[in-house]
Amino acid sequence: MLKIWGRANSINVQKVLWCCGELGLEYERIDAGNEFGINKTAEYRALNPNGLVPTIEEGDVQLWESNVIVRYLSHKHATGSLCPVDIMARFDAERWMDWQATAFWPALRPLFIELIRTPPARRDADVVSKGENLSLSAMKILDARLSGRTFLA
Repeated sequence: MLKIWGRANSINVQKVLWCCGELGLEYERIDAGNEFGINKTAEYRALNPNGLVPTIEEGDVQLWESNVIVRYLSHKHATGSLCPVDIMARFDAERWMDWQATAFWPALRPLFIELIRTPPARRDADVVSKGENLSLSAMKILDARLSGRTFLA
């Protein structure tokens, strides 16, 4: 059975859980990271040397990095749907996954940290302002792509 290491409130774990839901996959999830610890242990670092979540185990397969896990599960369990057979459609989707990791999340993350994880009294207005501007730029790219279509890819 597929085993997913990671806490359910992690955005990266949520990507994997969402993918599993779309695919109808059964899995066992083990709380790891932040308040649950585990991810700093030698046993966990043997699975994922970064000590981050998520990590999956499925038979002899051990993977970390949420987008890689989603690609693996989609290719293994949903070629033709979540993993398009058409090469251009597939790499259009792959491009947006990479954009999320390299452009969108780095723009949004500081804003998320300040507004969600930082108590109001300790928030830095400059970080919030910069995060808003960077996030708005990324959102304009999403808006343009979604103009006249339901999905990014």
